[in-house]
Amino acid sequence: MINAPPADVTRAAQALLTADTIGVHFVSLQDAYLETEQFAGTHRLRLWADPDVPGKARVTIEAVYRPSADPSRTPRDLERAAPPGSAGQLRAEQLLAALKDKLGVTTY
Repeated sequence: MINAPPADVTRAAQALLTADTIGVHFVSLQDAYLETEQFAGTHRLRLWADPDVPGKARVTIEAVYRPSADPSRTPRDLERAAPPGSAGQLRAEQLLAALKDKLGVTTY
């Protein structure tokens, strides 16, 4: 549980990613959702910050990659979960740790 409202978590994640030169493709503060541009070849992160108790957010970060290109399918259909130790998975772990350090965390 991150000690900040969902929109603040999303805003902080956007700032952290931008400072780390990972482009943000889409962000919605109202929905507390963020999606990055591709990085490290074919990896991408998605973040959801869902409201929990007032002033706190439950954060989910999804790391995916696209192993192949197929023009007959949409790019998102080709995505797979990033394997442990991959650039996407490591960046997701780093982002969550940075959010915890910056905003604080509560463990229930």
